[in-house]
Amino acid sequence: MTKRIRKIGIAARLTAIVAVILAVFVVPWVWRVAELAQDEAKDLAWARMQASTELLMRDFEILKGDAAHYPAEGTAEYDLLRANLWRDGIDTPYYNVDTPYIIQYYDENHKRVLIRSPLMLYYYASSAMYYGIDLSGFSEQSLREMNEAFNHDHDLEPIITVYGRQVKTDTQFVFFPNRIQIAYEEWTAQMPVEETNQFCSYEDDYIRGKWIFRTDEVMEGYFDALRYLDTELRAIDGENIPDEEWAEVRASQRYVGTFQGMPYDDEVLLATAALVNRENAYGTCFHLMLPITIALYLIFLFLFYKIVRRMVSDPLVDTAREANRVSILAFDEFKPDLNRGDEIGELNRALSEMAATLHARWDSERDLEDKRQQFVSAASHDLKTPLALIGGYAEAIAQDISPEENARYLAAIEQETARMNGLVREMLDYTRLDRTDELKNRRTLNLTALVNDMLTEYAPLFEKRRLTVDIADGVRIRGDETLLRRAVGCLLENAAKYSPENGRVSVRLTNSRNHLLTVENDCEPIPETELPRLFEMFYRGDKARDRAGGHGLGLAILQKILALHGLTCKAENVKNGVRFIVCNKD
Repeated sequence: MTKRIRKIGIAARLTAIVAVILAVFVVPWVWRVAELAQDEAKDLAWARMQASTELLMRDFEILKGDAAHYPAEGTAEYDLLRANLWRDGIDTPYYNVDTPYIIQYYDENHKRVLIRSPLMLYYYASSAMYYGIDLSGFSEQSLREMNEAFNHDHDLEPIITVYGRQVKTDTQFVFFPNRIQIAYEEWTAQMPVEETNQFCSYEDDYIRGKWIFRTDEVMEGYFDALRYLDTELRAIDGENIPDEEWAEVRASQRYVGTFQGMPYDDEVLLATAALVNRENAYGTCFHLMLPITIALYLIFLFLFYKIVRRMVSDPLVDTAREANRVSILAFDEFKPDLNRGDEIGELNRALSEMAATLHARWDSERDLEDKRQQFVSAASHDLKTPLALIGGYAEAIAQDISPEENARYLAAIEQETARMNGLVREMLDYTRLDRTDELKNRRTLNLTALVNDMLTEYAPLFEKRRLTVDIADGVRIRGDETLLRRAVGCLLENAAKYSPENGRVSVRLTNSRNHLLTVENDCEPIPETELPRLFEMFYRGDKARDRAGGHGLGLAILQKILALHGLTCKAENVKNGVRFIVCNKD
């Protein structure tokens, strides 16, 4: 699992983190809006309940009129009172579904009478008459089964037959059924009603407003409200209601309820409840807020992912690709974005510096390897010949030879041994100088006196040459006297060695570090391609080897000594010769 997570890109990880952070803030906000919507739904239900209560109080007072007593249950006056309380039901078919009520009063015999809000099923008959069928006398189970029967086929109006008592009001006929048939199913009311009339619908009749419960939620809310009102009335009558029952009837929170006595008659009690229509409240408060919020949430995460990919992930992928080029030593193809000012730009610049350092070291290592191979090859060549000669002479001496030949072979062995010692000594000197970073015996020297001393010491070499000298006075330099003597001696020896008899040799010393010491001699010109290589180890042109021999380490040692003094030597062809110039390294 951990390996899979590590394989997920940075953009996806950051997007997931932002998604969680946003969810922490968005979900409580949406939840709070939902609570506000629910509070608004309760406020609307409470206002509707108050309006219903006021309307019932007014209608009940008007319908009672000047009668001395309220009608007893089961009488024609009782049925007419119930029917007239619902006379506005044609214009508001869902009124008492959303706001059920119970009216309690006592008749002339002091018997308690309850009037429940009717569940009116309205039929518009082909005779242009409205028929209201009050289903409030049926049990909850019967109403559920009727609801299923009515909603079984939405395209056809079910044929309904009602048996019971019919009451005529000023505006309609109201049936209080004892039995009711819908298609081939029949239900009987809980409270028996005398069957004095019969109503049967036809195919061209239709239900006004369809079934009394427009949704299952409304139906469940209506039943919850009635249970709540019945429980409250039982409590008012003095019955001890268990806490579990109270918790059960109040758990749904689908309604708000209140009880109120009539101001002119304390024996009349109105118990009303209003269904909390969260659907409409949510629609008003949210107004597609939830899908819009989810859409904006996903769009934001998508854009965030794309931005992070563009600003972080893709540049890092490019940097990784460029770094891989460095890993395969493709330095010429390494081209990171160095113009960025952020951390990725700093990373690219650091990689660029690293690549440049590696490139320089790689080139240096390759050059060193080339020089090492050249060194081994040249050293092997220069050591092979004297060793072969020494071996041959030693083998000849081991045989029975004359004293004269023996002396000659021993002299030859001594000569070749000296030559090998000189080569090995120069190789050791070069290696020692190559490992030296700083001079230990540095002091201020009189370079004028040093050059004059070297010219005196090497005077025998110039007996058969035309030597011209131009030495400036007071030239001073900080350095190692021994090493500088060797460097100047190398230049003078090299000029004498490679110049012909009666050839010209010129030595010039100035105070200018750009032309500090110049040594020029007559000789055949050196090919331009070979001039830069004169200071390499064991490099000798063929003509130079044929004329003067040597090991090819003198000029290389010279360049090392000058480098330690901040100087360098360069060679150039001049008319009839070659010029070596010692100058400032910069």
